[in-house]
Amino acid sequence: MNACSRNGRTLTLLVSIVLTTFSGCGTSDSGPGIEMVPVSGSVRMDGRPLVGAMVEFHPTGQTGGNGGFGLTDESGRFTLTDYHSNPGCPPGEYGVTFSKITQPDGSPLPPDAQRGQVAMEEQIPPAYNLFKPHSIVQGATVNAPESTFEFELDSNFQPPRSFFRD
Repeated sequence: MNACSRNGRTLTLLVSIVLTTFSGCGTSDSGPGIEMVPVSGSVRMDGRPLVGAMVEFHPTGQTGGNGGFGLTDESGRFTLTDYHSNPGCPPGEYGVTFSKITQPDGSPLPPDAQRGQVAMEEQIPPAYNLFKPHSIVQGATVNAPESTFEFELDSNFQPPRSFFRD
């Protein structure tokens, strides 16, 4: 075995150990010991219910867990689940983002559509669908025993230029 092959295997082994060690760290998991609060609400854009939009709650500050997500129905209503299919999300502070991807003409994506197979377009202004902890456009505080929110989006909203800086 030559030195290059041995060094490559050693590097691969080290990377595997590091990834395995850190993959379970942190408070990003939900499970035993993390309180979950039922969260629901509605989303309107330009005064009309926003149908078929993804709503995501991103934890900020000291908030534990992964947050939650939900899809709006025909009346713009949503109910959150976490990324382990548990209802709700932990209490705390969140940045909230919204996304609605359609075909360029606004029609829904085919059920089996894959990126690159069909043209896709975001229907919500970027300030609402980019999570920037330093510049939160929509925020929410989740409190027990349950939390309900009403979000109103403006299709012409333009955030300050500083929003798009890292």
